[in-house]
Amino acid sequence: MRKVLGITLGVLTAMGGFVDIGDIVANSETGARFGLSLAWAVVVGVIGICVFAEMAGRVAAVSGRPVFDLVRERLGARVGLVNLLASFFITFLTLTAEIGGIALALQLASDVNYLLWIPVAGLAVWLVIWRVKFESMEQIFGLMGLVLVVMAVALCASRKAQPASTTLSWAATWPASARSAAV
Repeated sequence: MRKVLGITLGVLTAMGGFVDIGDIVANSETGARFGLSLAWAVVVGVIGICVFAEMAGRVAAVSGRPVFDLVRERLGARVGLVNLLASFFITFLTLTAEIGGIALALQLASDVNYLLWIPVAGLAVWLVIWRVKFESMEQIFGLMGLVLVVMAVALCASRKAQPASTTLSWAATWPASARSAAV
């Protein structure tokens, strides 16, 4: 039973950590600009991330070494350095998106310009990273994943949301060019 609870917590933590404030802000901004015409890109991106994570996990499990180490060993130091720099750049972009998303959420809650919230959000992120235990962060993300599941179930159960969810599923499975050609 303890193993089942551990797996469940891992799945919920992955969901809570995967849907973060940067994703929410970016998807909201994109949705406001383009409507549902780019919903299919989210599906393709999620599938790509899942495939890459699964492949990297298999490679690391079989070899017992990180993927970066294998890339550097098999393809040389230059390709390894490019891989390392690209990973660092993506991590930096994710961090800035997280801090910007927190600042925008605080702006919506307080009517204070988001530029003034950026140092506060950066300090809060720094404090969480350096002072909060990993187990606590895992439990918090697990609870956020559980909240996400509850919200998704509530959205599907809501009778008012049925037309919107139908439109979203249509837009996510049929890209805009295919929909315009079908009409």
